[in-house]
Amino acid sequence: MAIEVLSEIVANQIAAGEVVNRPASVVKELLENSIDSGASDILLIIKDAGRTLIQVKDNGCGMSREDAQKCFLPHATSKIRTSEDLMNLRTMGFRGEALSSIASISQVELQTRRQEDELGTRVIIEGGVVKEVSEISCPKGTNIFVKNIFFNTPARRNFLKSDSVEFGHINEEFIRVALVNTNASFSLYHNEQLQYRLDSGNKKRRIIDIFGSNLKEKLLPIEESIDVVKIKGFVCKAELCKKTKNQQYFFVNGRFMKNSYFANAIERAYSNLIVEKTYPIFFIELEVEPKNIDVNIHPTKTEVKFLDDKLIYAILHAATKKSIGQFSLSNELDFTVKPIELPIVSKSTTIANAPVVNFNSNYNPFEKKLQVKTYSEVEQIVLPLNLTENHTPAKTIVFQFANKYIVSQTKDGFTFIDQSRASEKIIYEKILSESNTIIDSQRLLTPYPHNFSPQVNCQILEYTSILRQYGIEIEYDKKGNNFLILSKPLSQNIDECIDFIEELISSPYQEEEMMEKQEGKAMRLSKKLKLKYGEKLSDYQMQSLLSQLYCLPNCQTTADGQKIIHKLTIQDIENLF
Repeated sequence: MAIEVLSEIVANQIAAGEVVNRPASVVKELLENSIDSGASDILLIIKDAGRTLIQVKDNGCGMSREDAQKCFLPHATSKIRTSEDLMNLRTMGFRGEALSSIASISQVELQTRRQEDELGTRVIIEGGVVKEVSEISCPKGTNIFVKNIFFNTPARRNFLKSDSVEFGHINEEFIRVALVNTNASFSLYHNEQLQYRLDSGNKKRRIIDIFGSNLKEKLLPIEESIDVVKIKGFVCKAELCKKTKNQQYFFVNGRFMKNSYFANAIERAYSNLIVEKTYPIFFIELEVEPKNIDVNIHPTKTEVKFLDDKLIYAILHAATKKSIGQFSLSNELDFTVKPIELPIVSKSTTIANAPVVNFNSNYNPFEKKLQVKTYSEVEQIVLPLNLTENHTPAKTIVFQFANKYIVSQTKDGFTFIDQSRASEKIIYEKILSESNTIIDSQRLLTPYPHNFSPQVNCQILEYTSILRQYGIEIEYDKKGNNFLILSKPLSQNIDECIDFIEELISSPYQEEEMMEKQEGKAMRLSKKLKLKYGEKLSDYQMQSLLSQLYCLPNCQTTADGQKIIHKLTIQDIENLF
């Protein structure tokens, strides 16, 4: 078979497969170009999660007519002249593939002007083919429109996820750029609705503007400097740890990176301070000599190799422990408080306004008979699952042991039921059956305001009907620019409810969880909503719980194989003696 040299357009489309795999990739490249241009004000406009339009407008240095055409050529870059330049890179994009790749799979319009030029340049490209180059009157800077992404590669367009998922990725790329470039102001619009307006300022202000004011008193500064690395940023107090790693951010020389090795250094510093399977929040910037790192080992440049990674690991760990110890405790303990002075009291001392206790010396508590409430008078405690819905409890003698087990008497012995696992099994089956009412909820006396993580904020309104099934009612408050929780599951306090919402909604951002089967999702949710150990149950509730459990096809074990029921026969008891 003869070997042919690919055309430039086809080669660019293949390169786009590495550089541009979804609209968020375009957003990342364009925002980084704006940062490299020295822009102090950057506007990002998105329509239909980037499918229809991605527009980035900045007030940077702009380009000449010649550069405006050159920037769309393969491997066109202003960052590199010689191979030695690769060892001293401090800017974002440098390989020169981004704009040529983007133009090959979309319809692009570029408007740009330098400060010294009277007129700007307009370039229109469709599918990698230049359609127009003309003069235009426009403000200083660059305004680029990327329309109908993957219009000429429909197979790749079909692999895009839902709008909420795709915009979630766009939102994340926007945050990564905005977090580290605080000298510039950023705005983000999606379908003509303002999502963010971030004014220029300091790092702490930027974090609070993005992630909410609940972080304001929880951020602990961290700063260390040695010859190999300079570390600065913020970690959070232990009580603010999350069950996901969505709010862990590393930056090296102004570039976002993923590094589980360095993340472990920080997580180890929280050992014995946080519960298992929770993760600290942090925003860490590293400054390293460019010659000591390699940022070109991954197409998206989010993975970085370090020459002195073990030393940096040790410094990160030590700096985090120092920050937690120095700032977390010092804000809570005051060692300057004077000791309490107690007055000297003697037998002759009279106490003014001494309280008087009135009591009836003739009262006999045993005169009246103890009144026992009848079965129908027992007050019902509402549980995380509906224990009264269409289930007539069987009239069986039951009692609760250690507030953990329900014990029922049978003909040949006793049956012990783990109340937590039993409720988990019932909820699991209800979720699989898509029951409209899964758990009972409690309406709050006053709505609880909360600003969720950005990954959740961008799509939470699409989950309102699903959240309602789990006993959660939520609405958006335009005045406060946050969400109001109106009702929550009875089995959860407000913090547990917030964690549940974030975990439920943010899971699509993990690709492996997107492929999770319905059974796996039901198992995960039932474990979070199950009845807790230590919950006191009435007779009626125990009977109702058993009635629902015994109606299930397999009531002996939970979905993951944990035992729910254990029988103890008379022979077993006699064997004990």
